[in-house]
Amino acid sequence: MTRRETVLAPVDIDLLGLLRRTTTLAEACRVLGISRDRGSYRLRRLARAAGTPVVRSVRGGDGHGTTRLTPAGVALLRRGAGRLAGGRRAREPPSTIASLEGYYAPGTPPTVQVPGGPILAVAFDARADERVRLVLDAESVLLARQKIETSARNVLPGIVERVHGTGPGAGGAQRLVVVRVGDLRLPAAVTAAAVESLGLVPGRRVFLYVKATALHRR
Repeated sequence: MTRRETVLAPVDIDLLGLLRRTTTLAEACRVLGISRDRGSYRLRRLARAAGTPVVRSVRGGDGHGTTRLTPAGVALLRRGAGRLAGGRRAREPPSTIASLEGYYAPGTPPTVQVPGGPILAVAFDARADERVRLVLDAESVLLARQKIETSARNVLPGIVERVHGTGPGAGGAQRLVVVRVGDLRLPAAVTAAAVESLGLVPGRRVFLYVKATALHRR
């Protein structure tokens, strides 16, 4: 059986590229603005799709270690970078990581005003009116058809724009739903069962729930 070609999201290319230049997964994830657990998850996903490990870990002194790309990882990086350079990614599904920019305001809670988008509650410190960059992982977003009581500080009304059944963040029982919130497009990773039960089709009005701690400064 011929293995289906591995689909690389932009965040995967960035992560592989950083691992070729840095010594640890933790450092690469810090630069990228994602958690180490999220970085490990994406590497495991790539390994499953490729059928072989894309990185190898080498233990060092004092309990520290390094992470290196395997030949398969290098090949994936070259292929992904080549497609970026050749402009052949127009139909590739969007990344599972949303990048946002806005202006910080101290308060309880502190917030970030995203131009063309909402005011977002965050959980980090910055200078008043400082322009900051945020990253949001699709798996940190909860979708609902109506307002519900949760601990999430951010409740964002939006409209479903697309539902992807294949590609980054989608596979098996998972789907990637792209929701328009103002001028923003935010991804949410949900199960296929949730897509069906909630009737998540283009044009459907939904609410996104995002914890302040899920918005990481990049």
